[in-house]
Amino acid sequence: MKLTKISTLVAVAVSAGILGYAVSLLLVRLGQPLPSSPTNLLVTLPVIAVVLVILAIPVLRYQAAVKKALAQPAGTTRTPIKRVDPFYALRVALLAQAVAISGSVFFGWHGGVLVAVLTSPQIAEGAAWRTGFGIAGSVLMGVVGVLIERACRVPPDSTATDTEASAA
Repeated sequence: MKLTKISTLVAVAVSAGILGYAVSLLLVRLGQPLPSSPTNLLVTLPVIAVVLVILAIPVLRYQAAVKKALAQPAGTTRTPIKRVDPFYALRVALLAQAVAISGSVFFGWHGGVLVAVLTSPQIAEGAAWRTGFGIAGSVLMGVVGVLIERACRVPPDSTATDTEASAA
């Protein structure tokens, strides 16, 4: 699995922002109100980020234990480290990638709607605040998704036998 590139997330956010702005203008021209995020969406975005962090705790603990074991002097007795199921770590990494991409989609959409709200001749203050909270929740989703995805990555081995085996 390849890591999500930041440039991909930016491209997705810009595309969603353009779409959000265009849809907002279209709705206003048709006499409809500006789109506003419902409260359950504003609560769900940060909850998704928190759930992802909770799901990643075993992977993060394992990485901390490995780092601690590698930092010990060579002569000391090392305590055995309980390994994380690799399929679990892969599922968390895939979920983190999905959360990062969806966070950038929501960020772009809310950003486009916020620009439309702020440039509208009649500013709906409630819509601006809701859109701002949507941006904050989607940024949290994107950042947590990228960080957890990178935390679930297996570091490359530096031994010659492993590189020779993987090259064959």
